Amino acid sequence: MGHRLPRYSSIMWGVCIPSSCSSFDLEDELSHKLSNLGISVRVQNSLCTVKNVKRPYSFGKSLAISFFLAIILLLSLGTMLDDGKEGGTNFEKLLNAFSLKRNLRKVFDLSDSPTRVKGVDAFRGINAFALLLAHKSMAMAHSPYVNKTSFSEVFGMPWAVIGRSAIVYTDSFLYLSGFLNAHNLLQDLEKKGTIDFKSRLLARWFRLFPMFLSLMLFCTYILPDINNGPQWNLVVEEHSRVCEKNMWKSFLFIHNYFGFEEMCLTHTHQIGMDMQLYVATLPLMFILWKFKRLGLALIVSIAVISTVLRYLAIHWYDISMFVYYGISVQKLLDAARYSYILPTHRATIYLIGVLMAYFIKSKKSHIKLSDNQARLVWALCFGLATYTIASPYEMGLEGYQYEHYPAAMFAAITPILWGLFMCLAHWCICNDYVGLGTTFVESRIFKFFNKIAYGVYLSQFPIFFYNVGIQRHSEHYSPILLFHIPEMAVILVVSIIATVAVEMPFNQVYRIYFGKSQTKLKDK
Repeated sequence: MGHRLPRYSSIMWGVCIPSSCSSFDLEDELSHKLSNLGISVRVQNSLCTVKNVKRPYSFGKSLAISFFLAIILLLSLGTMLDDGKEGGTNFEKLLNAFSLKRNLRKVFDLSDSPTRVKGVDAFRGINAFALLLAHKSMAMAHSPYVNKTSFSEVFGMPWAVIGRSAIVYTDSFLYLSGFLNAHNLLQDLEKKGTIDFKSRLLARWFRLFPMFLSLMLFCTYILPDINNGPQWNLVVEEHSRVCEKNMWKSFLFIHNYFGFEEMCLTHTHQIGMDMQLYVATLPLMFILWKFKRLGLALIVSIAVISTVLRYLAIHWYDISMFVYYGISVQKLLDAARYSYILPTHRATIYLIGVLMAYFIKSKKSHIKLSDNQARLVWALCFGLATYTIASPYEMGLEGYQYEHYPAAMFAAITPILWGLFMCLAHWCICNDYVGLGTTFVESRIFKFFNKIAYGVYLSQFPIFFYNVGIQRHSEHYSPILLFHIPEMAVILVVSIIATVAVEMPFNQVYRIYFGKSQTKLKDK
C-alpha cells in the first residue's frame, strides 16, 4: 500500500538508470553498495517506469478517448451554434445544454434560486476548504522533504487535532446530503402526496454518474500517459491498475464495500455511500409522511443502531476514527474497511440531517428569540463544535498508546455532537439569527463554490497526486506549502471546466428527456 496513504516507515530513493536495466539489476547493485551498512534493499518492478514508453491501445482506452472526443464535439457544436434562443426540438435543446457560453453564464450567475436553502452554501464551502487542507496534508506526506522529521513533529502538535479530526468535516457533507434529500422529497410529498421513485433515482444517477465516469476514465486511461516521475507509478499508475480491475463496482455504486485496497479512486467512497443512503431515504420519507410516529421511530432506531455498530467495530478491530499519533497504515485501512466507508456506520449524522429537514418544514421550528438568547445559542454551537474537534487532542500527541474505550466513544458520540452543532447553527441561519455574520454566511464566494463543489471534490486528489508523482527533487518543508496557490488555482480552474463541460450539460440532458424543466436538480 502507498498509492493512497503514505509509507512513513520507508526511505524512498528515486534512481535514474538505462531502460535496458531491470528492477533486479538495480536491487543487486544497491544491495552490494549498501551491504556494509547493514541496509537491505527491495526494488519493486511495479514502481519502475520508462520515459516516453508507447502504451498499447486497449478497448478501455479506446472507449475513454471516444467518450472525451464525443464530449468535445458536443461542446464545440453547442457553443458555435448557440444563437441565444431556446431550442424548439430536443436535439436543439441538447446542443444548447452543451453550450459553454450558456453554462459559464450560469456558473457565474450568483442570483438566489427559489429552491435555495439558507446556510447550505456556507456549510459546504467551509467544510470543503477544511477537507481540502486535510487531503493536501495527506498528499504532502508522500513528498520527499529534507526535514521530514520536522514535518512529522508539526503534525504531532496539539493544534493538529483540527486535521486529525477530519472525519467531522465529512460528517458535515452527510448531514447536508440528508437534509437536502429530505427537503426535496418533502416538497414532492406536499405537492403530489407521493414519491416518484423511478424519476428520483434517475435524477440522482444523472447528478452523480457522468462526472464520476469522466474522472474514472481520465485517471485510468489518459492521466498515466501524460507524465512520469519517481513516484508516478505509486500514486498514478497504481490507481489506474486498480481502476481497470474494479471500475465496474463503481458503476454500480457499491465500491465502498471493498476497502481502499481494491477501490478505484479511493476518495470517491463518499459517492457510493451517499447513493446508498439516498436510496434508503426514499421509503423512509414516504413512511414518515404517511405515518409520522412510525417514521420517526424508524429513523431514530436506525440512527441508534448505527451508533452501536460504530462503537462495536472500533472495539472489535482495534481501530480508530481519529488519526492518533503513530497509527499504522494498516490500521487506517482497517478503519476504512470496517466502519468509515460503510453507510450502516455513517447513517447517524445523515439521519440527523433528515430529521432537521422535517423539523424546519414544520410550524414548530419558528421560535422567537431575543438578541441575548440568539447569542447564547451561537455560544452553545461554537462550544459544541470546539469540544467535538478538540476533545481527543491527547490522542494526537507523541507517545500516545491506543486504548479501546476513548477511540470507541469518539467514533460513537462525535457524529451526534457534530450533528447537534450543525442543527443548531442551521436553525439559527434559517431563522435569520445570524446578526453581523449574515454578510459572511450569504457571501457570494460560497454561492459560487456551491456550483463547482462536486468538481472540486472529484478533481483535488488527482491533481495533488499528479504533483507528487512528477516531483524529482527534495525540498524543505514549511507549513506555507499547505496553501500552495498555483495548485489551488489549478483545482479551481479544472473544477469550473468540469462543471460547465460535464456536470451542467448532463443535468440538462435529464431535464430535456426525463424531467421537468423547472426542477432544480442541483439541490437534489
